[in-house]
Amino acid sequence: MRLLGSIRASVCLLLLAGGCEPESPGVKTGPVPENLLLDTVTVVHSDLFFRVRGVRRLPERGLAVMNEGSVNVLLLDSMGGSVATIGRLGEGPGEFLSVTDLDTKGDSVLVLDALARRVQFFDRASLVHMWSLRGLSGSPRQISFSPDGPPVVAVERRPYAGRVRTNQVIREAITLHRVDDPGTVLETPIDILGGEYFVVTVADGAWRTGIPAFGASATYDLTRTRVIVADARHATVVSFPWGGFAARTLRPASPPTAVSEAEMDRLWDYAEATARRLPERDYLTYVREAVDVWGKSVPRPFYTAVISDGSETLIQHYSSRVSDVTEWSLLAEDGETLGKFSLDRDTRLFSLQDREVLGVGLDSLDVEHVIVGRIRDPS
Repeated sequence: MRLLGSIRASVCLLLLAGGCEPESPGVKTGPVPENLLLDTVTVVHSDLFFRVRGVRRLPERGLAVMNEGSVNVLLLDSMGGSVATIGRLGEGPGEFLSVTDLDTKGDSVLVLDALARRVQFFDRASLVHMWSLRGLSGSPRQISFSPDGPPVVAVERRPYAGRVRTNQVIREAITLHRVDDPGTVLETPIDILGGEYFVVTVADGAWRTGIPAFGASATYDLTRTRVIVADARHATVVSFPWGGFAARTLRPASPPTAVSEAEMDRLWDYAEATARRLPERDYLTYVREAVDVWGKSVPRPFYTAVISDGSETLIQHYSSRVSDVTEWSLLAEDGETLGKFSLDRDTRLFSLQDREVLGVGLDSLDVEHVIVGRIRDPS
């Protein structure tokens, strides 16, 4: 059975959508690979799912499911039954103001709370340790167990807007930090670039920031053994190990592709409809700024997501939000493209491990269900 969920017609205006030398002589090329299949192995239903934003494996085929809506993490057994719940809304030990990201290692569960600026470490549902990130500047986004030593957190930063040039697209910078020493930046062989934004000057010398039309988002993944960076703007995909200083290019840079006239027309149709609904806001002016910041040609991003197990990597290709499907490519450890598959747009993937994929989908009533899938070569 192929993965297929319901399709919701939704349009996101401004997110219609990230030098190194290869470690090996070059990136493998060859004939276009056959399409892969993503078979559904298990579908897990629960009334406790509420805006699922992460799914990870636990021992004995269990699952850890992160609920953004109810601000907790559900621990499920191999049959999808609830075993325990980690956290609730609050500021005390074992409580969360937000659940931003999670990682698992055996029975251990890491939960990143960006609003409370801390990381909590659980043994199943029992709190073991807590690290404060309050000394960090920037926004914590990803958390991962490291191969040795404390966990590592990825932090996205943007320069102070009052000190950057206006009317140009700027990238956020992503830095990595050990949770026990958040003030120290870990060295990486390449710069990791995040999402795009721009700054415009308004009346009396004040300024405001915005997201450019068709802006690229941060696309990287912290795995147990290495970091995978897929630059959404330049199409490069780079891998480097923890503690290593050699980066391997899995995909080289590609020339930019301009957004089509049809996509621009859809953007303006949506902008005009929104402006009519919100007459009190000067919405069209904001959209015009978000388009004009690019100059004569608006480039389209290449990627919108990346997930990896440190060996193989899935990258999600950019597609317009009005598209019914999304396309994913599977890359080998050396960068060879092993194949592609497509998913319903409302199916989101969170985890890859030994060709098993964990994600979440929606039924015809927009009710969430967790999906366990397996990537299969049709041959």
